[in-house]
Amino acid sequence: MGLILSGNQTLHETRGDSTQEQRLEMIRNCLDMEQVTISTRIAGLIFLLWAQPLNRIVMLRQSDILRRVDGLYLQLGQTPTLVPDELAQTFGSYFAHPSNQQTGNTGTDWIFPGFRAGHHLHEGTLSQRLKLLGIDPQRARNATLQNLTQQIDARSLIDLLGYTGKIITLHAARAGAPMSDYLDLRRASSSTSV
Repeated sequence: MGLILSGNQTLHETRGDSTQEQRLEMIRNCLDMEQVTISTRIAGLIFLLWAQPLNRIVMLRQSDILRRVDGLYLQLGQTPTLVPDELAQTFGSYFAHPSNQQTGNTGTDWIFPGFRAGHHLHEGTLSQRLKLLGIDPQRARNATLQNLTQQIDARSLIDLLGYTGKIITLHAARAGAPMSDYLDLRRASSSTSV
């Protein structure tokens, strides 16, 4: 639930989630707004394409990047997620040379290194940076998850993204996605959590 405003109304309900059109506009911003640092744009794409929580994005490591003959993958859940061909070169170039590689962070394993040597970027810092791209993290994440539940079956989403069945069930219900196997997932969702 969100912050209670008056009666039964909550902040979450008054804001509403981003629409698919708004989400696509935010993706375009990540691709086109070259005045925003590439690290923020890459993090924004990971967020908007795969609905990863900001705390998980900032904790991604080089070992979560898999370069295979058939493409570039990110290990976000149990099953690696293929980076779309159109983005593979941009992602691959950034992953090979992450931002903020000053003296204290040279050779760090973090994909999104922070300002303190050996530490990843703070999720609050990433949240503020995403706003430069027009991304409201909570609204956009909900929209992404709801869109994904309409396109990909629940079991695959859980394996690809690392979410619980409970979270996927919630977003599938909000999106009006077919619920045929979601009840079973809800009961057996204790193995993976986000």
